[in-house]
Parts: sequence; structure tokens; C-alpha cells
Amino acid sequence: MYQIIEDHVVRNEYSTVPYTWIRSKEPNNRICIMLPGLGYTTQQPLFHYATGLFLNHQIDVLHINYQFAKNEQFKKLTDTEQEQSMYDDVLAVLDKVLKASKYKQFFVLGKSIGTIPMAKEWVEKRVSGNTFGIWLTPLVKRDAVYEAMMNTDSPSLCVIGDQDRHYDKERISSLKNNSLVSTYIIPQANHSLEITGDLFASIEALKEVMKQVEDFLKGLFS
Repeated sequence: MYQIIEDHVVRNEYSTVPYTWIRSKEPNNRICIMLPGLGYTTQQPLFHYATGLFLNHQIDVLHINYQFAKNEQFKKLTDTEQEQSMYDDVLAVLDKVLKASKYKQFFVLGKSIGTIPMAKEWVEKRVSGNTFGIWLTPLVKRDAVYEAMMNTDSPSLCVIGDQDRHYDKERISSLKNNSLVSTYIIPQANHSLEITGDLFASIEALKEVMKQVEDFLKGLFS
């Protein structure tokens, strides 16, 4: 049985960050922190089904529902300031949630812009414990994201479509040089990991993404 906690953190006058924490009523030391995209929320298919998958593995889930798209002050910041603001929003939620828990194993699943604060965490390591990364449609053209993935010492999964505007063939291929990173490319998939104009192919792509995540988890626990 799970308890669903919906709350928010007010970081400053410009930034209020809602979150949903799905936690087991039994003691649990594992959690997946989910960082959505700018327009791809935790209510959409990739996060909806990934949430069920993690819960099936008895892993609690935390959706951090930052509000960048609605934040006019955020849009006025430089790229560097935006990256720090995103990370600060994530840390504000984590500070509140983690102090009330005893998690020791952390999965971070980020999509698109969510891989920016994810990359900063990979460098700064503010979360204490064993950490595993699931990078969905990562922004590999950004040096900080690419370098975090290339240099990670945490087992990680990367899934991206070859029709994604953020896809970089050379950089994705070079991730194979890190044996801890498993990379899966979905042919014809766009930035939503869907096949434009083909509903059934998009459903199959979604199934394949979930299978890759499932296999990644099984590989860690086998």
C-alpha cells in the first residue's frame, strides 16, 4: 500500500515548486526522483508508466513538478542562471522530502530539460547514497549534460530517438566509451519518443522505453 502526499515548496517569491511523493506505508530505503521536461509533465505517458514500473519494484516515487514555463522571472535569467535556478528548485524539494525519510538508494529519471538539474547533481552530488541515472531524451548538445553522462560513475541508461532535435549521433555514440552507460536509440522517434504521424508505432516505442527501464532495473538487482 502507498501513501500519496501532494505538497509544495516556496523557494522564493518567484518560485513555488509543487511535488507528489508516492511512498510505501512500509519502511523503504529506495526512491526514484522524477524530473520532467518543460512541456512534458509527470502526468504524460513516459512518467505515468515509469511511475507504475518503479512502484512495482517497491521503489517510492517523487515527482518534482517545477513551473518554469509559467515563471516570467525565470525567462529573464541567463542560461547559467536558469540552470542554477532549476537545480535550486529541485534541491528545495529534496531538502524537505529527504529529511523526513531514510532513503539510501536513489534513482533519478530526467527527461529533456530535467536532465539539466540532473547533470548538476551528477557533479555536485548533494544527494547522499547510491545513485542511478535514467536519462530520457537528454540534452546532449549541452556540454554540461554530455560531460555528466560521459564521466558518470553511476550505472545509467540513456534513451533517445534519432529524430529528436537534441540528438547528436557522435555524442551519443561516444557514450559507449563509458561501460556504465547503456544507450538505446529508438529509430524515427522524436523528442517525445513518439513516431510522428503513427499512433501504433508510438505505442510500441513507449513499450520499448519501459522495457529498457525494466531491464535496467533487473540488471541492477540481479
